[in-house]
Amino acid sequence: MPFISENALEEALVRAAKNPQAAPDFYRLMLESELLVLGTVEGREAATEQFNIDPGSRVSLVTGEKNGQKFLPVFTSMARMQEYVSEESKFLTVNGRALLDLTRGAPVTLNPRSEFGREFTPDEIAQLLDGAPQARQPKRVIGEADFPPGLVEALNAVFVKHHEVATAWMIEVTFADRGGLSHPLVGIETSGDMAALVSDIETAANAALPGLVFDVQRVDRERPVGMADALLQGQPFYERGKSPRTLN
Repeated sequence: MPFISENALEEALVRAAKNPQAAPDFYRLMLESELLVLGTVEGREAATEQFNIDPGSRVSLVTGEKNGQKFLPVFTSMARMQEYVSEESKFLTVNGRALLDLTRGAPVTLNPRSEFGREFTPDEIAQLLDGAPQARQPKRVIGEADFPPGLVEALNAVFVKHHEVATAWMIEVTFADRGGLSHPLVGIETSGDMAALVSDIETAANAALPGLVFDVQRVDRERPVGMADALLQGQPFYERGKSPRTLN
């Protein structure tokens, strides 16, 4: 069935999918618009009219699962939700910003099973809600000598086992709330589950370099968010099909 936009948000979603420069407008609209999510509010399970979710209300949301990892399915319209569910289901209509703030820390998939959708990691959700931190100043890493050798080796070992990882970059970023110190930021281009990959990365890094502070984010070349633009300017330290780089 061809994708027919149901509202302004879906029109913006299609534009962003075809032109990455239109992504900021889509993200803004997503936070401002009403989104649909499967679930109920305790005490309002039988409600048939619109109501507000009061502070402290107990909300029960239905999650999905992909590759063994749970995610929160969210929809831009009733049509998109009907593409996903096969039977009558309870759902809530919630402002985008309020919904994503309520579910912070959960991976979100917008319009699963639809031609136009988007996966968001918890870090990407935080960046959308809080804005790009002004105190986070990217610094391109010039030359391999600036990369923490132990971290590169640990990451390469993880990526070799995760065949869905295509490319990885590293830059340094400075956080004012961390004393102005620079820390590595690893960008990963992958078609797989980010949560499982990050878990393996943390395990390997803790074993190789206990206490090392670094950050990880997914990189989507077509729809870059967060620090992806800065990461893409650098030379990859890992590329699928090429021998992993080692540092002396």
